[in-house]
Amino acid sequence: MKHYWLFILPLAVCCAVASGATERFEFDELHMGVPVRIILYAPTAEIAEKAAQEAFAEFHKLNGIMSDYDVASELALLCANQGSDKMSEDLFVVLRAAKHYCTISEGAFDITVGPMSRLWRRMRRQRELPSQLLVDRARGLVGNHLWELDECIRSVRLLKPGMQFDLGAIGKGYAIDKAFEIIQKHGIESQLVDAGGDFRVGSPPPGTAGWRIARGDEIVFMKETAMATSGDQFQFVVIDRVRYAHIVDLKTGFGMTESRTVHVTAPTAMEADALATAVFVLGKERGTALIAKLPKVSVEIVVPEKQ
Repeated sequence: MKHYWLFILPLAVCCAVASGATERFEFDELHMGVPVRIILYAPTAEIAEKAAQEAFAEFHKLNGIMSDYDVASELALLCANQGSDKMSEDLFVVLRAAKHYCTISEGAFDITVGPMSRLWRRMRRQRELPSQLLVDRARGLVGNHLWELDECIRSVRLLKPGMQFDLGAIGKGYAIDKAFEIIQKHGIESQLVDAGGDFRVGSPPPGTAGWRIARGDEIVFMKETAMATSGDQFQFVVIDRVRYAHIVDLKTGFGMTESRTVHVTAPTAMEADALATAVFVLGKERGTALIAKLPKVSVEIVVPEKQ
């Protein structure tokens, strides 16, 4: 998971009636292990409350489907059974997208990284590197070619026992999009859904050119788009003076050691989420080349002066 870095700056009309038609409302809850913030402009408090609560309920539902921490989640049961013939529509959509992003990124984005992710979590807890034997076993369970998705009958098969999917770099983005769509169904167009710093925004707040967002020292104005960030500022572990990010290098089996921050802007949060991780793994040159091929997608890569 990527931690919270985004700050939504108050507008001049914050918490006041805007344009005499809608009012600004803000809601916060914790879901998927990160703070989720919803800001929207609605005609009444009742409409705003109902839209926000339905959106939060969707986060809760999707966590029960896609969590790799919850042994009773649909994802966990799928992995335990090496597949499923009766996937929910939500999980099917995410797995289909994951196949696509793995293919176009030449494996830089890969949800089969689960066994390696678990080794990284073990590294963080124990503050020591796993044995080469454990790393090699985990690497043997990773690869886009090791799982099959049948889109006609919506089934999935994992070809090796012990494989584990990790949707941490795509599931949160999908949840943001679903929550965004739910709020739209209430007739609300001016909204922001932010989960741990990844977000999607709709129409600008009344009387403004866009959502005014502080990203570090930079102020940006955004509308009708999504952004996700991938970086090692918050989730890392230092062992023997080497800094290992939570994003795993599939070639070595350990966390990435090259520090950078990647911001990807795309039409949907799921696309931005997956591509941010892919670019982080690919690096500046290859990552920029990937984004250049995609419509309505842009990237900013920040590399610290001192590694």
